[in-house]
Amino acid sequence: MSAVIGLSANMIIKELYNGSVKTIQNIIKTEQHFAAPQLTTKSIEVKYGVLIGYNGNFKGDLVIQADPSVFREIGGLLYGMSLPDEMLDSFSGELGNMLAGGLSTHLANAGIETDITHPTIMNGVTQLSGFKRALEVMIQYEDIGNMKMSILLNDETGR
Repeated sequence: MSAVIGLSANMIIKELYNGSVKTIQNIIKTEQHFAAPQLTTKSIEVKYGVLIGYNGNFKGDLVIQADPSVFREIGGLLYGMSLPDEMLDSFSGELGNMLAGGLSTHLANAGIETDITHPTIMNGVTQLSGFKRALEVMIQYEDIGNMKMSILLNDETGR
């Protein structure tokens, strides 16, 4: 049974990837290089990042992870000022919301309905497992550092 009537699993994955890249490019306005996407079924280790869950025509999670200094620099780019330590988790969650919201809009325009959950901040070594597969993309920001985006697929879309 298809996850979305009329849309194949491959089409949904393509829209997830394209929408994520487009959203990141629209929100984080600095030089960025996207590595080729990689599929994995192995657990993912996160030291610092944000997780946003998706429900609707498919179930999954968007995970954005990077060194806290990368989130801090991106916050400085977006707000024009350095983020104090006590604001880092709040900003990281807000960045996750902006990215997940932009992706949801992209998916809705492609006919894929989604709802997003509130952001979950991961700080410390966290192992994510239990998903069927994940699409991972490394993003390099010049003069800032690297960020990894992982789209975890939890339903038949991930087959």
